[in-house]
Amino acid sequence: MDLPIECQRLRIVRESLNETQSSFAKKLNIGNSTTDFERGRTKLSGILVLKLLSEYHINPLWLYGQSEQKHLNPNALELHPKVVTINDTGYENILMVNEKAAAGYSGNLSNPAYYKELPAFSFPLAEYRNATFRGFQVEGFSMTPIIQPSEWIITKAIANIEQIKDGNIYVIVENEGIRIKKVINNSSNQTLSLISINPEYAPDVIPYAQVQEIWEYHSKLTKEIAHQSPNKKLEEMHADIKTLQEEVAKLKQ
Repeated sequence: MDLPIECQRLRIVRESLNETQSSFAKKLNIGNSTTDFERGRTKLSGILVLKLLSEYHINPLWLYGQSEQKHLNPNALELHPKVVTINDTGYENILMVNEKAAAGYSGNLSNPAYYKELPAFSFPLAEYRNATFRGFQVEGFSMTPIIQPSEWIITKAIANIEQIKDGNIYVIVENEGIRIKKVINNSSNQTLSLISINPEYAPDVIPYAQVQEIWEYHSKLTKEIAHQSPNKKLEEMHADIKTLQEEVAKLKQ
């Protein structure tokens, strides 16, 4: 019989802390060992779940398999969108922030009138129904060749800074503007490293206090057609030519 997920995850927490079953039980004040809890013989009590949250920031929803976010940090920077809009069917709109509107975006995060001026649409797909999405038009060449200037990217809101996945692309809304970068979360000193894909642009480091919103890259709207790589190997080209010559020779027979 499979163990309940909360029992499995209690063991994961203990092992990640390099605790034995007896030492962890002592710290949690639940007897001499966590063995019965980890084997499903004893249910996790509310007091135990609260202890895991308060002492180790373990997310109760993660513990019971209802979330992928393992930790909840009461000191983490909250990044929920300040304003969302709803369409006639009751779903959230995807608001589109173009290059011109981006100049005033960070200064109008709590201004509903500003959002009314933004174009809005929705996708009739389930994957766009489970979160808040926003579109941003790309300015500059720092993310080429993956994202070109003037292209649109669709992004998903994240609730707090601990949800950042190191190395992923995010829209960072700062006090003075918007940037699109790969991000590394330096939680030890409460800073973010912002990295461009284009190597001509130097990386930057900004403090948490400078950040107002963060949106995770989800998808892209583009008019570009993918071209075949110009770096096709010469031997492959020769092989193609040889094949054509053989086919022509057969026709002459």
